[in-house]
Amino acid sequence: MRRLALLAVATAAVITLVVVVRPHHKPAQHRPAALAPTNTRATSATTSAPTPQLRSGTASAVAHTDYGDVRVRVTIADGRIVRAAAVEIPDGNPMDVELSRPAVRALEQTVLRTQSVEVDTVSGATYTSTGYLRSVQAALDRLSSTEPSPPTTTAS
Repeated sequence: MRRLALLAVATAAVITLVVVVRPHHKPAQHRPAALAPTNTRATSATTSAPTPQLRSGTASAVAHTDYGDVRVRVTIADGRIVRAAAVEIPDGNPMDVELSRPAVRALEQTVLRTQSVEVDTVSGATYTSTGYLRSVQAALDRLSSTEPSPPTTTAS
């Protein structure tokens, strides 16, 4: 009887240990791609895909969040982001608006300054921030062109 009790306790201890120590795999997070770098040198000899170039124009995209949709209109001129205005933000209640408005203003300034969507989210408005950045990336994807630019020649 003692052996049976000892076996039951040892089995429970091993199961607990396996559950607690087992590494938990987190799902891969979506990390928006940065804009095309200005450095044209290849970083790897095996890289064969052309770097997407942003063409001038305006595109809108929407991202759905738990608190509402975030729609952003992005304007590109000469390969640079010149505007990334939120035209729709979560507005289900006054608190959503109070948190979302300053968040999208801060994010727009940061995206314009860094010319990238690889920026930190705004604390307190994580859902809106994530939606804004996903929406900007989707609009940039619509404005990107994967065709390589024509070679430039100089007259001698």
